[in-house]
Amino acid sequence: MKLLHALNLTALTAALLLPSAASAAAEPGYEPLRSGLETLGAKLDWDDEDRTVVFKLKNGISGIVTIGEKEYRLAGKKGELDGEVRLVNESTQVPAALWKLITEENGKYQNDPKAPKFFEVQAAVETEAVANGEDAADDPAIWVDGADPSKSKLIATNKAGGVLVYDLEGKQLQSYPTGKMNNIDLRYDFPLGGSKVDIAAATNRTTNTIDVWSVSGETGELKDILAEPIASKMSEVYGFSLYHSLRSGKFYALVLGKKGEFEQYELADNGSGKVTGKLVREFQLETQSEGLAADDEYGTMYIAEEDTGIWKYSAEPDGGLKPLAQVDIADGRRLQDDVEGLTLYYGADGQGYLLASSQGSNSYAVYKREGANEYVSNFTIEDGPAVDGTSETDGIDVIGFGLGAKYQQGIFVSQDDANLENGEKINQNFKIVPWEAIAKGLNTPAASAQVDPRKLVKRGE
Repeated sequence: MKLLHALNLTALTAALLLPSAASAAAEPGYEPLRSGLETLGAKLDWDDEDRTVVFKLKNGISGIVTIGEKEYRLAGKKGELDGEVRLVNESTQVPAALWKLITEENGKYQNDPKAPKFFEVQAAVETEAVANGEDAADDPAIWVDGADPSKSKLIATNKAGGVLVYDLEGKQLQSYPTGKMNNIDLRYDFPLGGSKVDIAAATNRTTNTIDVWSVSGETGELKDILAEPIASKMSEVYGFSLYHSLRSGKFYALVLGKKGEFEQYELADNGSGKVTGKLVREFQLETQSEGLAADDEYGTMYIAEEDTGIWKYSAEPDGGLKPLAQVDIADGRRLQDDVEGLTLYYGADGQGYLLASSQGSNSYAVYKREGANEYVSNFTIEDGPAVDGTSETDGIDVIGFGLGAKYQQGIFVSQDDANLENGEKINQNFKIVPWEAIAKGLNTPAASAQVDPRKLVKRGE
């Protein structure tokens, strides 16, 4: 789900829902939403189709209520009221119990020295737009050319029908009509047929399978290397990551479903130069989850439960069915639902960052990769002289390794929901930001030692 952008309450023009605050007296046990939020200096928007009110308090905490329903979300948590939200004489009214909770949340984080920090960057390059309209472009993966990093490629999904390959100038090199592809990832040096190959894999919502290809770097060609389809047990495959265990040497496909299902498949050579997948672990999250990223060095994985936040798990098949920790909650401050793409920046000596797409705030949250994943900052991608910014991003990827003279410190790649050309909205695409721009905003010095993705090191926590 993509939420509407929050608007200043004073500029709101949705008169049907939010006329003058004095237009209707509150019913017994209810409070008028608009006048209360106006007093708190909040922001608010209205989804006419879903009859949903989305609001954001001054401290960043967000909430959602829907006309005619008892269920609500506030500060990243769901709840249910005794009475439903009402529309009375064109005035939205909420049960007094909910208004009490809103005022309590509004009192938090006042003059907070650890308040979220935001900075802006601009994209240097954008890819050609995908061929399909509406919500089509989804998730990118960066393949590093070991022989000539400047010839590295972007491999990305088109939810309306396939997998695309781009060069670092954004030119489309290959298009494969493989189905409604959702999330994609890649790993290096997979043992196959007596040699080692780089592989890409993705969730295919048309066939409800995990598709796997070898990557030919020079042309960007992808070759199907599956012995037989890896068919999921879940109702609809969705989020995805690969994981190369530096503890066992084995490779795994990690899959999330539309209903919060998780499945882990061990990938192996079947003895004839083809890949097979064996289910080795499964568990269930409470709600829809998509973002998924595995840390090969630390043996952990991160899952974005869209309306709730980010969870940290063991990535090993015997690592249990419960999270190790919750990294952050989608209360609206650093993360605002939907929480979408996740990716990992490998820094030297086990350092680095976990990055998350906070779709509801059109920003990207950054956490330390090591230890307890301490929050660092948020950034947005704004319009530049040649390339427009991003909004409501789905998938992201990052690499902290030099990709030639233009990208000496690596790149960050993000999907853009509203791609603009000469001020007009066209089909979606992907934006490329030089890592140096993000490092500057994070007050991080230029990397003196870069991490080759083919030479990761096993680390302990």
